Amino acid sequence: MTNKNKEFELIKKFFLPLAKNQESLNLSNDAAIIKLEKQNLVVSTDMIIEGQHFEKKTDPTLIAKKLLRVNLSDLAAMGAKPYGYLLNLAIPPKNLNFWLNKFTQGLKEDQKEFGLSLFGGDLCRSSKIHLSATIFGKVKEKVHKINSAKKGSEIFVSGYIGDASIAHSFSKKNLKLKQNFKNYFLKRLLIPEPKIKLGLKLLNFAEFCTDLSDGLIGDLEKVCDSSGLCANIFFDQIPLSNATKEILKRFGNRKKIWETILCGGDDYELIFSLDPISSKKLKKEIKIYNIGFFSEGRGVKIFDYNKRLINFRKDGFSHF
Repeated sequence: MTNKNKEFELIKKFFLPLAKNQESLNLSNDAAIIKLEKQNLVVSTDMIIEGQHFEKKTDPTLIAKKLLRVNLSDLAAMGAKPYGYLLNLAIPPKNLNFWLNKFTQGLKEDQKEFGLSLFGGDLCRSSKIHLSATIFGKVKEKVHKINSAKKGSEIFVSGYIGDASIAHSFSKKNLKLKQNFKNYFLKRLLIPEPKIKLGLKLLNFAEFCTDLSDGLIGDLEKVCDSSGLCANIFFDQIPLSNATKEILKRFGNRKKIWETILCGGDDYELIFSLDPISSKKLKKEIKIYNIGFFSEGRGVKIFDYNKRLINFRKDGFSHF
């Protein structure tokens, strides 16, 4: 069997079962066809790489879920419904069938959970694992944008901040933690929960909305720059998990830990602003966390438990 035929056989065996939709054309053509009426498409793309976003020994099922979910989080940030995706894989040939079997199982589970279809993609050989997905979501007209924040509005997040960056930071140091905390951190790092339903609900309430992928401060800086405002954020209002609170208790250098929490990235929670009327109404319906407010000025100001201004050495995650 030639290498080209082997590629076709792998696609047929592992990926065609995920692509039983009219858009994919049974993965037999060089492109997908997407026909929509009275709706628009939101398109986003992300990649994850061995050694940067996951370790070589990581379960391929979890890798598949993370790849889809970081892209799904982008749809949530825009207020879009999941539709389908394109997938590109560059992977080593060793244990190829075993790896693909587990990887596609993860894709299958999340396709079912989030209502996704595989439209197509590409597969090739590489010395390291490189994965990317381009995801499509459906919207009617209104979408979330980051340049619509207003002075005096309250800033909210959808859930706990810092778990994934704590997990990434302390896994390298082999820190001794209770097993339930280790399991919790690992799950938060590898299986983020895209807030699709919340993103859709916020279309009727939020001024701006985006997801937290590059750290709360880094992502909020983009909002401030686009809206021409200053964000005021307070330690005592940041929602933290019990596991992260345990980390803060155990280490004396709290500023360093807080820098990891607020700048580390991979939270994939939503951050958004609400006017006072919308805030009052929405807080009665769902659990959200007010972490500060917008005022005149520029950039992000962080205040500690004593309301003193704190400066960190970095403001967010960067690949470079």
